[in-house]
Amino acid sequence: MRFITYILLLLICALMPLSAGAQQRTAQSREVPAPKAKPAPKEQKVPMKSQRSTSSQNVPPAASAVVRPRVFLNPGHGGHDSDDRPCPFFNEGMQARVEYYESDSNLKCAMAMKDILRERGYEVFMSRVNNTTADDLNLFEIHQLALNSGADVFFSIHSNSSGSSRRVNFPFVIYRGYDGAEAAEGSEYLASIVASNLADMEATSWSRGGLIHGDWTFYRSRSGLGVFRWNKLPGVLSENCFHDYQIERERLLNKDYCWLLGMINSRSLDKFFARPAQKFGEVAGLVRFDYPRKGKKLKAYGKDAYQPQNGVPVELCDLDGNPIQTYHIDNYNNGFYCFTRVRPGRYLVAIDGVEDHEVEVKADKTTYYNVTIITQPQTEDYLDDITVVHTQEPEPDETVISNGEEAQ
Repeated sequence: MRFITYILLLLICALMPLSAGAQQRTAQSREVPAPKAKPAPKEQKVPMKSQRSTSSQNVPPAASAVVRPRVFLNPGHGGHDSDDRPCPFFNEGMQARVEYYESDSNLKCAMAMKDILRERGYEVFMSRVNNTTADDLNLFEIHQLALNSGADVFFSIHSNSSGSSRRVNFPFVIYRGYDGAEAAEGSEYLASIVASNLADMEATSWSRGGLIHGDWTFYRSRSGLGVFRWNKLPGVLSENCFHDYQIERERLLNKDYCWLLGMINSRSLDKFFARPAQKFGEVAGLVRFDYPRKGKKLKAYGKDAYQPQNGVPVELCDLDGNPIQTYHIDNYNNGFYCFTRVRPGRYLVAIDGVEDHEVEVKADKTTYYNVTIITQPQTEDYLDDITVVHTQEPEPDETVISNGEEAQ
């Protein structure tokens, strides 16, 4: 009996809870040491992003309602060095040898875009604002600047060179990727807008309509253009025109012609970002005589074969003939004039030697008036306004333009 009682007492003790001290000792005896904490990962710094919602990150900016678009402008080349593609030539208007560097006209166009876009509420960043050897950055530096800016779009500004004796003149816009398969969403769409708007510019003569290509397709290599190599932003490289077409080069010497190219490119960005229309318009054009160009015979398209007027005033007047703006055509043998920030309405363009011509200016558009001054009345019936050639046919041999911006 005592033995049974003893067994029952042992069972009762075993079922009773341990004291606090006993519990702590038992827990300590069975505790597994905590693993050593891993060091916290170092903070990864990334560039600021534009103020878009997360759900719109993969949507082209034109559809994403960007409140304040950010654009990175890259005026191509720089420094008047050997890689700046110098094209000196004898200019009939100046009767002197004139130096031309692509970097100069690229920068003029970019600076115009900077001012126009900032006035329109954009944030604008640039790879250079001067033109010295130090400003001719390597392509990786340009990529880093663009990345750190947090830009929504990368826009590289150039003019082209055919690299052959064959002379052409048309807008050529390149984006990263294959034709129809862009590497950064929105790039092909932007390229198509830029090429189309430039091709509609009538203060020049084009040899064909605008052309766009993905750089991997055009250069037949995944290397493509060096300026795109590390760049993940939607973007384009725009060859606004061909500067080795000498008549176009004479126009590129005029800062206001470069400004007009910048205005057209700015409107392309407005369309890409679905921005509201600008309030003003412009009036621009070319003034020529009805006889062949003086001096060396050059390849010419359309009315470029005729002699441009130099060094004379052109007036923009109200309908009563009162001058509002006066533009003095330069002496670079281009005949170009341009009136800017013109309010919508009807005006007269007054040029010595021709009757005043009435034009209608619309907001956010350029009105073109190209005029030929008749010195031989019998030729009047044969002179038409400038013809802008548009065609879907490809160049018979597109390799003639492949040297414009070489793949690197």
